[in-house]
Amino acid sequence: MIYKLIPDKYRKWSTLLGGFLIHLSIGSILTFGNMIPYITSYLRVYGKHNIRYSQTIWIATAYNFAFALSSLFSGVLVSHLNFKIKFNILIGIVLSTLGTCLTYLTIQYSFLLTVLTYGILFGIGSGFSYVGPLSIAMKWFPKNNGFSNSIILFGYGTSSIIFDQIQTMYINPNNLSPDQVFSSINSNEKYFSNLNLLEKIPNTFLILGLTYLIIQLLGFLLLAEKPELIETKTINVDNEFSIELPVNKQNSLGVFYEDPNDGLTLKLASKKPVFWILFFIVFAQIVPCGLVLNFYKTFGLTFISNDKFLSQVGSISALFNALGNFLWGFLIEKMSYKITNLILSTCLVALTSTLYLIQYSNLNFLYAIHVGFIMVCRSGIFVLLPTVTARTFGPKHFQAIYGALNLAGLLSSFVIGELGSHVYLFGWFWLFFTCSLIAFLGWLLAFCYNVKNSKNEYV
Repeated sequence: MIYKLIPDKYRKWSTLLGGFLIHLSIGSILTFGNMIPYITSYLRVYGKHNIRYSQTIWIATAYNFAFALSSLFSGVLVSHLNFKIKFNILIGIVLSTLGTCLTYLTIQYSFLLTVLTYGILFGIGSGFSYVGPLSIAMKWFPKNNGFSNSIILFGYGTSSIIFDQIQTMYINPNNLSPDQVFSSINSNEKYFSNLNLLEKIPNTFLILGLTYLIIQLLGFLLLAEKPELIETKTINVDNEFSIELPVNKQNSLGVFYEDPNDGLTLKLASKKPVFWILFFIVFAQIVPCGLVLNFYKTFGLTFISNDKFLSQVGSISALFNALGNFLWGFLIEKMSYKITNLILSTCLVALTSTLYLIQYSNLNFLYAIHVGFIMVCRSGIFVLLPTVTARTFGPKHFQAIYGALNLAGLLSSFVIGELGSHVYLFGWFWLFFTCSLIAFLGWLLAFCYNVKNSKNEYV
């Protein structure tokens, strides 16, 4: 392992770099919004499917479903069956790269097989790889979880900045726009028909898969698990002898949340009302962000006839998403989860409720900025969740509890899939209006979080 060549004092930094690289690869799912027009157009021409954008969204839904279940399963394996975290990560690397590479074949034959490889198999692999680097890094930074999480998740957010451009430069270097109208009734719904463009799409998955493999293996080799040491302080008793006590903070659930050996089990955590409050907060935040992430390009094509610009919207929003990790990491270190999450929820409600109106401004750059700020909110979900999970339930069974909370992503994926598949029935306005209502639910639930530390302050 490369990390063994690194001096001990630098291993925590090599772990952050390794986690960053792994997340840089699996974060490429954020490019799905950029790939939807290409994938759907290819399946219509070569697969002879009369398929629409509202149906290919089920690839992302299948991914989210598989990701949520596999992250829970991975957490249970580590927390309750004593599987090695790094072994789980290695399984994830193999499955995620295999799923991407196999899509080179499946997209040429079947939409359902594409869902299986690029949706389910890639999702399972990503779920196994996602939580492990965060868990390893938090042990190196027990008092700065927000910092370690934001560094690693910066890789996840940065991914689409890089891979959006690689995809578009390879598939559509001449900036062609969709030219095939679906029907006279749906004249704004267009697909690519250029065969030179479409024939590059299968090879794209092969190139991406091999790239992911190299990046993830390098990241894996840099991960170093911290030896378990407990920080203590000495207390004198009767001036005759001394005892050593752990130096850790306790919350209102009775958990010493800076002690790596303390924490509630998944069974006990799931019986606490705060577990379900967090679950539905995450659900209410993921749904609107997921819909915008998957449909920003499809919706943008209804009033912006510039495919390259819309790909750049994806990259700009990815940059916002990546930098947002540092913003939320900084805020969660300085403020409580409750206040930080209320800031996030307020911004998300405001942004999703006004996105539809941007088209009337005739200022395309405003659309890019608006989508970008929604992605800033999205990054906050995934920085705050691991941090509040550890602060609320403790580090010991972090992976299992975090995986269970990630099942909110499974529930949200079904809602995203259902809403997305009916967008042409009830229209874009009602889609984004529904987004804002769901985000408002999350805002209300944010007031219900009530876990405090020994100083009676929210953790």
